[in-house]
Amino acid sequence: MKSKYRIIINPFAELDLKASVDFFEFQKPGLEKEFIKEVDDVIKRIELNPKMFPKVRKGARRALLNRFPFGIYFVVKDDLINIFAVFHFSRDPKKLRKRS
Repeated sequence: MKSKYRIIINPFAELDLKASVDFFEFQKPGLEKEFIKEVDDVIKRIELNPKMFPKVRKGARRALLNRFPFGIYFVVKDDLINIFAVFHFSRDPKKLRKRS
């Protein structure tokens, strides 16, 4: 099924992903691949129906990963989905607010 939305992963979210992948790779070989797969799966769900995910602040929405304690934060404007964070729940939420 073709989505009517385009996904943009902004540089902050890319840095989040890289740091998390590096961390999981260090923890246990192969764990980073499981993390990447779960992130990809959730991004596909976001792309298909972004409005199914709850708004958490000023129009920003959050999709939760199942196995890992992370949220993918994004905004929807017209046909564009801007992912601005892949955020671990133990991090300071004030840092997240500055991005949105």
